[in-house]
Amino acid sequence: MAAYQHPVYLSGCAIYRNEARYLAEWLEFHRLVGFERFYLYNNASTDEHRDVLETFVRDGFVDVTDWPIHPAQIQAYDDCLKRAREETRWLAFFDIDEFCYSPLGRPVPEVLGEYEAHPGLGINIVVFGTSGHVEAPEGPVIENYVRRDNESRNLVKSIVDPTRTIGCIDPHCFRYMQCIWPQIWAEVNAVDERHRELSRAWTESTSTEKIRLNHYYFKSETEAREKFRQGKADGTGLRAAERLDYMTRSFTVEDRDIQMYLPSLREALGLDTPSVRTRV
Repeated sequence: MAAYQHPVYLSGCAIYRNEARYLAEWLEFHRLVGFERFYLYNNASTDEHRDVLETFVRDGFVDVTDWPIHPAQIQAYDDCLKRAREETRWLAFFDIDEFCYSPLGRPVPEVLGEYEAHPGLGINIVVFGTSGHVEAPEGPVIENYVRRDNESRNLVKSIVDPTRTIGCIDPHCFRYMQCIWPQIWAEVNAVDERHRELSRAWTESTSTEKIRLNHYYFKSETEAREKFRQGKADGTGLRAAERLDYMTRSFTVEDRDIQMYLPSLREALGLDTPSVRTRV
């Protein structure tokens, strides 16, 4: 990994609303894989999120900003870019229901060391379904939801170098400038894990060998239906009927790669490790 001048090598940014139930797992997981700080933007939550975050804020792992506007996501991302520019070498932008890790078991900062020459890295997304849960089960998300769909997804979320990032285009991609000659700057593109240039938020083909983003968008059926009734932080999204149709598609591929972190995660959360885990 190349030398850097920032206090922190890898930070994350996310905007959330009423995610108290899942914040601790999400933060502890990303601490396990190498994140050092999170900039969180609270978008008008009414649950116990502050109580959950209190310890994380106190130990300096989390910085919380109230952000009660709508649409809110792009504005929050641009604000975070400015605030974190001199504080972190890499800044990742993804949601509370998305988990970033390396299937090789490598720390994420170690993987990012291979992309120092680029202004940003696009990470392909793998979407998980309800895994048969009608109501929310007890235990960690990464333990309970193990069935994903079998579609290839070229869409990405981004990890960027804030010093070379102009601003947010949408929740998936950003604009970048890079010095290509002394005192000459030009707009450039981010790359995927194979070092191929992105077409904005899309990769040429899906690649999740080194790094990936597990997206637990639905969780249980009950939670999914409630999410469909709420507005998205970026002010966009499918109509409820379209989302429900998508949720009923077959998520048949069993994928437990992320569970290599489950014992450590359960320990971090103060949960007893089950002696036998029933396969869903």
